[in-house]
Amino acid sequence: MKRLKTAVAVIALVAVGGLGFIYSGVYPMGADEPHTKPVYWALETLRERSIAVRTGSIEVPPLDDPQMLLTGGADYNDMCAGCHLKPGKKSSEMSAGLYPQPPNLSLGADGHAGHEGGHGDVNTSAARQFWIIKHGIKASGMAAFGPTHDDARIWAMVAFLQKLPTLDATQYQILTARAEAEAGAMNGMDHDSGGDHGHASPQANEGQAAKDAHAGMDMPGMTGDQPVAASDVSTPSGVMQAFQAAMQAGDAAAVKRLLAPDVLIYEGGAAERSREEYAGHHLGADMAFLKTSRVDILKQSSGGDERMACLTTESRIRGKSSKGKPASGPLNP
Repeated sequence: MKRLKTAVAVIALVAVGGLGFIYSGVYPMGADEPHTKPVYWALETLRERSIAVRTGSIEVPPLDDPQMLLTGGADYNDMCAGCHLKPGKKSSEMSAGLYPQPPNLSLGADGHAGHEGGHGDVNTSAARQFWIIKHGIKASGMAAFGPTHDDARIWAMVAFLQKLPTLDATQYQILTARAEAEAGAMNGMDHDSGGDHGHASPQANEGQAAKDAHAGMDMPGMTGDQPVAASDVSTPSGVMQAFQAAMQAGDAAAVKRLLAPDVLIYEGGAAERSREEYAGHHLGADMAFLKTSRVDILKQSSGGDERMACLTTESRIRGKSSKGKPASGPLNP
């Protein structure tokens, strides 16, 4: 009985001491002052065990659909990159000011400060990412997107996260571009300014019909009445030369033959996600501009394997805008 009374007294003293400590306000809660090691361990362990218990029954769907990659990439760029960063960026004003600092997801699990060793196999990691995006994490700055995004859209972000650590800055920019119909970024834009152009060819649907940003512009060459001479298209550089020659000659038919039906065209901050969408929007304006422009190749490199070829070209383009003003800039197909 005496031992029981002693135990009760000790528990009471601990409880009173704990309440006194809480109400004293001595523990620092500023985000610019780290937790003590015991508190940090307790909170990290509590979080990881809570997530692990709740993700064990989640069934991970196939995440290799390229359309998921495109949809999830655009959402990640809009909603997540400010904290979780993107290729080539080590910090942001938001990420630097949060505590604990959010992991840099462009580095992969092994590069996350405080998350060494990752979070299990691919399925375990994907289930964990899905749960966190959907439900968020208390008192961490990680919002719950479940109330505003359905599961399919969240899984698309997870699909993009699987690929994110393998992307460079240019690939990231292309894959996170909104479709033009979504972004509306091209409306009213002076297309012939010599800005960046990117071309890639992952699977993408034809998307919704977007308003033609060049309505009222003269678009010569769409009749395809200026065929170009046959080129050697057995190599990546040969294909690119044939493509540029067809563009400058205004041969729309040849251009379309060189583009895959599911080509992804990144242009000026938005994306056109099929050959027909590009042909119906900017192909004519691109050809009209390039027809009177000079393109100088500055650097070119190629690579790939038996399944895929990759060609990176850095060029300088000089010409005149649709308003007759001199224009120059990089062209990076």
